[in-house]
Amino acid sequence: MLNKRNSFIIAGGGTGGHLFPALAIGDALKKRFPNAAIHFVGSKFGLESKILPERGDGHTLLTIRGFMRGISPRALFRNLLFPIRFAIAYLKSRRLIKRFSPVVVIGTGGYASGLPLLAAIHKEIPTVIHEQNSYPGVTTRWLSSRATRVCLSYEDARRHLKKKVVLSPATRFGRTL
Repeated sequence: MLNKRNSFIIAGGGTGGHLFPALAIGDALKKRFPNAAIHFVGSKFGLESKILPERGDGHTLLTIRGFMRGISPRALFRNLLFPIRFAIAYLKSRRLIKRFSPVVVIGTGGYASGLPLLAAIHKEIPTVIHEQNSYPGVTTRWLSSRATRVCLSYEDARRHLKKKVVLSPATRFGRTL
């Protein structure tokens, strides 16, 4: 049983593949803990910047972006800004965690989930990574060994991670959703 004030931070986004699982987890937590406070974290540059305000959920949008993998002046400029954006978003994530005092921080992947998860790890707050892809992304691979739990939707994802993981019930019984 969780404490009196159940509060959760759910971070993820950039694409619908990370955002919509985050929203589904939030909806499931609201059903299970009707008085829970749920706060979503995403990126100002991702799909969540349009979806979260429309839903009316409590949310914070970070100014973080992923690396551009091409070679162009635009990619070079954006990648040079990454360390500054990283530092600002990390500090904002720490302040959010301090203010919100979550019982757990849940990340669903994408660059938007990395800094809230990292801040929670540094503050020794339990973390859960939910990886819904068969090949884990950079953020999941980077943080999985330090997360409290990693939950996978596909057995194939296990071989890319060093952490003991929990598989979804459908995966354990040989079915995929």
